[in-house]
Amino acid sequence: MGAAGAASLAAGGVALAELLPRRPLRSPARPVASDGHSAYSMAMHVHSSFSEQSGSMDSQLFQAATNSVDVVWWTDHDERMNALGYRRTVHFTSLTDESEGPGEGLPWIWTKVESGPVTSSSDGGIVERPSSPNDPVVGGSMHLTAKSSTTATAKYGYYANSHPGGWNYRNNLMGQSLTIDVLLASGWTHGYLELLIATSYHEAAGGRPAGDYTLSYRFVPPGTSAARAAKGTEGVMTIPVRAAGGKDPWSTITITPSKDIAALWPDLDHRDFALFGLTLNAASQGDVVGGYFDYLRFNRTMSGEVCLRQQMEMEAVLAPRYAAVVQRQGLEISGGLPHLSWFGGGVAVPDYGTTTLHTWTNYLEHTLVPQIHKAGGLVSYNHPYGMAAPPELPLAQQNALLAAEARKLLPTETRPAALGADLLEVGYTMRQGVDLAHHVALWDVMSRNGVFLTANGTSDDHFGQNWLGIVNNWVTSSWAASTKEEDLLASLVAGRVWCGSLSHYRGSLDLMVDGSCPMGSVSVSKVNTRQLVAKATDIPTGGSLQVLQGDVDYPGTADLAANTRVVATYRVRDLAGGSVRHSIDTSEHSFVRTQVLNDAGRVVGLSNPVWLFRVVPRRNIPTPRAA
Repeated sequence: MGAAGAASLAAGGVALAELLPRRPLRSPARPVASDGHSAYSMAMHVHSSFSEQSGSMDSQLFQAATNSVDVVWWTDHDERMNALGYRRTVHFTSLTDESEGPGEGLPWIWTKVESGPVTSSSDGGIVERPSSPNDPVVGGSMHLTAKSSTTATAKYGYYANSHPGGWNYRNNLMGQSLTIDVLLASGWTHGYLELLIATSYHEAAGGRPAGDYTLSYRFVPPGTSAARAAKGTEGVMTIPVRAAGGKDPWSTITITPSKDIAALWPDLDHRDFALFGLTLNAASQGDVVGGYFDYLRFNRTMSGEVCLRQQMEMEAVLAPRYAAVVQRQGLEISGGLPHLSWFGGGVAVPDYGTTTLHTWTNYLEHTLVPQIHKAGGLVSYNHPYGMAAPPELPLAQQNALLAAEARKLLPTETRPAALGADLLEVGYTMRQGVDLAHHVALWDVMSRNGVFLTANGTSDDHFGQNWLGIVNNWVTSSWAASTKEEDLLASLVAGRVWCGSLSHYRGSLDLMVDGSCPMGSVSVSKVNTRQLVAKATDIPTGGSLQVLQGDVDYPGTADLAANTRVVATYRVRDLAGGSVRHSIDTSEHSFVRTQVLNDAGRVVGLSNPVWLFRVVPRRNIPTPRAA
C-alpha cells in the first residue's frame, strides 16, 4: 500500500500508526526494570507549526511513530506564539535597511529570486514613486517586472529574508491576515503578480505526496474570475484587481491564509500551518508582466496563551491518527538566552512584564523557574552552548567555551545551579560548533560539584522530515510506571532516564548500587567499596559499555574541567546476561555513570549517574533522589 493510500485509510478511521512501517529499532518486548517500571522513549525538544521553521505537528508525530518513539513533548517557542518583536508593517523604502517605528520589529533583507525562463528584461527593486496613498510613510514601493522567453511561467521577485530580524514573521497562521496594496502595470494579461506564502510540511494525505505546502495569491487584471484551487500541495487563489489608470489605481487586498487552507485541503487540520516564507513576484507567461507592491500589514489577533490552548486542542484531534504516540505538553521559554523548556504541570505562556534582555536571567531564576516548580512542572536548561549548527570549532575554542559555560551554570552563595533547572540538555552530537564530548563534560563538571542535574538527549528538530538522518537525533528514555505525565515527570526528576542516538543506539541502560541505589539516586555510606550492577541491552555489534567514575571534589570555578575516568569496559559478550557487576572504590565521594560506544568508538548512549557520598553532601539531596 502506498503512503497516500495509508493516509486515506487513516482519514477513514484507521489509526495511521497501525499502518506505518515501524522501524525495528527496539526489541518487540518493552524492557522492564527491577522496580517493575517500563522503558518509554521520548522526544523532548520538538517544534511544530507554532515555531519558526516548516515542521508541523502532523509531520513530527509521523516521525515519532515511524521511529518507534513513544512520547512527544511539544516544546514550541513561547515568543513565536506571542509574536514578540514581530514586524507589523513594511513600507518598502529599502531592500536592506528599512527603518521602522517603535515596536515594529527589526528589518529584513529582501533577496532576489528567479525561476523559469526569465529574460534579461526582467527587473525589480525599490522605487520612490508610485507609492500607495494609504501608506503613512510617503514614498517607496517594490517594482517588479518579469518576461518569459516562452509561454512557460517565469518569475522575478524578492524573498523576505527575516533572519536578521530573528525570523520575525514566522509563526502559526491561525488568527492572522495580511493586507497589501497592489498596483498593476497596464498592457498584459498572460501572467500575474504574486504574493507567495511557503507554509508547513505535511505527510502524504488525500492522494497528495508528502511535502511543503504553498499558497499562491495571484493578482490579475479585470476580466478573470476570482478562483481558489488546490493543485497538489499548492493552493492557488486568483484575485482580479482594478486596472492601472484612473484616480485611484491602487487596490488594497486582505488575505486570510488559514481560511484558504481550510477550504483547499479539508482533510488536514487547517490550524497546523505556519507562515514560513514570504515572496513577492512578477510572473510572466509570455507577456511583459509588471506592477508594484506597497504597505504590507500583518494583522495578528491571537495571544500566545490562545495559541498554546489551540495546540492542546490539536493534540486531541491528531491522537487517533497517531495512536502509538503519546503527546505531552511542554513549552520553550525563549524570549532571551538561555532558553528553558517547561515540561508538564499546567504549562502556560508566561508574561515577561518589564523584563529586558539585560534582566532576562534574573527573571528566569527568580520568577519563571519558581513559577514552573510551583505549578508542578520541570525545567530543562537548553542547548547550553547556543543554538547554531556546525561547523565544529577548534578544540581550544571548545575547551574555552566549556570553562565559560561551567562557570555560568555552577551555583554560588546567591545563585542556584543552572538557574534552578532540573534537567540539562547533554545529548547533542554537535551544537554551536561544540561536540558531544564537551556537552557531556559540562554535565560532568556539574556532577563533580555535587549538582544533581538529569541529562537528557534531544534533537531540537523544527522540520519533522528525517529524525533518523539528522545530525542531532538523540532521544531520552525513561524508566516509568506509565506514560502519564506525573509518571514521566517523576522519572525525570529522579534521574531514572538515559539517552541515546536514534540511529545508533536503541537499547536500555540502568544502574543499581548495593541493590538499593538506582540510577539517578544519591547515597551516603562510609564503606570503601560498593557493588554496582550496570544493565545494558542491545549494545551495537563491535561496541562496548564503559563504566566511568568521577570524584565529587567541589572545585567550583578553580577547576572547570571534567574529571571522569573509565574504570571498566565491557564487550557485547560480557553483557549476554543483560548486566555486569563491578566493584566501585568509594573511599572518596564520587559519581558513577555508564556510556555506550559503537564499533567506531563513538559515544552513542549515556546513562544518568549514581552519586556515592561518604558523608551528607554540601547541597541538599532532592527527595526524589534519596536512596
